[in-house]
Amino acid sequence: MKNPEFTGFSRRTLIQGSVVAGTAGLMLTRPQPASAAAADFAEVTPLWPAPQTAESPAITPPLAALVLNKAGFGPRPGDIAAFNALGGDDAARLAAWVDQQLNPTGSDPAVEDRLAALLLSSEPADQAAYDTIDKTAEQLWTDHARSSDWQTRNRPVWQMERLTLLRGAYSQWQLREVLYDFWFNHFNVFGREFPTSGMMPEYDRQMRQHLFGNFADMLTANAKTASMLYYLDNYANTWPHPNENYAREVLELHTLGAIENYYGPVDPGTVGNNSKGQRAGYTEIDVFQFARALTGWAVSDTTDGSPDTGAFIFRPNRHYNFSDGPIEVMDVTINSPGGGESDVTDVLDYLAGHYGTARFIAWKLCTRLIGDNPSEAIVSSTADEFYNRRFDNDQLKEVYRHVLLSSEFQTAWGDKVKRPIETLVRAMRAADVDFTIRLDDNVSNAVFGRLDDTGQYPFGYEPPTGYPDEREMWQGSGALIMSWRAITYMLRQSSLVNLAEQTNTGIPAVNDRTPDNIVDFWMDRALGYALENAVRDRIVQFITDQLSGAAGSPINTDTTNTGSSSTYQRIIRAVVGLILMSPDALRR
Repeated sequence: MKNPEFTGFSRRTLIQGSVVAGTAGLMLTRPQPASAAAADFAEVTPLWPAPQTAESPAITPPLAALVLNKAGFGPRPGDIAAFNALGGDDAARLAAWVDQQLNPTGSDPAVEDRLAALLLSSEPADQAAYDTIDKTAEQLWTDHARSSDWQTRNRPVWQMERLTLLRGAYSQWQLREVLYDFWFNHFNVFGREFPTSGMMPEYDRQMRQHLFGNFADMLTANAKTASMLYYLDNYANTWPHPNENYAREVLELHTLGAIENYYGPVDPGTVGNNSKGQRAGYTEIDVFQFARALTGWAVSDTTDGSPDTGAFIFRPNRHYNFSDGPIEVMDVTINSPGGGESDVTDVLDYLAGHYGTARFIAWKLCTRLIGDNPSEAIVSSTADEFYNRRFDNDQLKEVYRHVLLSSEFQTAWGDKVKRPIETLVRAMRAADVDFTIRLDDNVSNAVFGRLDDTGQYPFGYEPPTGYPDEREMWQGSGALIMSWRAITYMLRQSSLVNLAEQTNTGIPAVNDRTPDNIVDFWMDRALGYALENAVRDRIVQFITDQLSGAAGSPINTDTTNTGSSSTYQRIIRAVVGLILMSPDALRR
């Protein structure tokens, strides 16, 4: 039962049908279009079904490939060799790589050079391709969020969608991009509604600012963004008509979680303490009390005569007046008015430092970086690291280090599958695609259209839980087929990639371009390891069947003609697609 004093329901109760589970495990956010272009399936037809269970993989890749696929989006050509050059053994290499990735410099040349090149273009559309990403929060609010033109309102989020994939594909700081994805889903907002569509560059900046810092700082900064204040209705949380949406999700999703630490509609006095002497969990009354504390937290938007800037503002005249007694949220008691904004920050700091929050976030991080069923030992040790460093400025950095250097991270493989965005970005990296994804570009928009059909789209998940991360959510046939379409379309664009000619060294010489040699070369090039023999042999047989040749003989076509429309190039595109979409290659 909800307290009748409170208005509004949890956002999750209002969103039905946004995720549908099919019998094959398919998870989609919208119905699939019936008019899929047959041409997208013309070059590559899947040779195997999707893996449907979490059975042990046939192979475990070498550490370099394992790390780059789990703590990054996958290797680009040269990445495996660069990793292996970091030390004399696997332990030294991993430690050196983790240290590099945990200390990213301010520069990211591969991304920055691509953005800078657009500014030198003579095409007006290119000059405007990323014109919103560096605007201040107030500029975004004024120029875009408040605009009456829908294209102007949405231009910032459209650009950030593309920049997110661009960073994943080309950034040297791969761990940062993986962690950004993790935290965005932890603090999920829906990108296609007011004001988030116009404010997304600012939401992105504040999150990245705290990725390697202190969780309490990240939590408080997020609570003050216009995007979150509107998304979970706290802008409308006023006394004497409070709205509990944001208070509930902070407790259920952002800090303590709703599994171990939620006690339901019971007397808070009946809840015992945890091992740290803190109240063991929260109740419905704590939710209502926290909502009271949050009254008056809002956005400066002309209400009460405030300037229309979109900045965080505290409205004392709309804050709880203590007429019904103190605010009591678990172990925090606020007895009298006057604190105002600190009524909330005191609670947020308490929640950030609670051992239940440490447990919940440790479990989520281990689930993301290790597997869907991390052991109690690694979750507990990670929670202890999180809790013991709760006052440190580099708290999160050291928590990541703890997970990445654990034996479980180094040995676990295949318990998870790549989601569609990860599959597409991994393909871009493996094929070394030369593709500056941008707005107002037909190829970019076509790739994004196909990505939209997979059920995963940047900033496109409406419920506050963020996109699911568990294996069973993404291994259905629909998500795989639509991911295949996106990759196939991308590989067919001759302006993006010439798979036959982009590497002058190592590619089989003309007389050695047998089906066996081609498959072995591209497994090493695209994955950094060899697939199991049964899968490898099926890809070899695919080439043989296409050309009516023999596996040990040069393929029966002109392999000196490697142009984009040549038979050889079409074969290579098919082979790369088959390798990247094989069941083992989709594991992480």
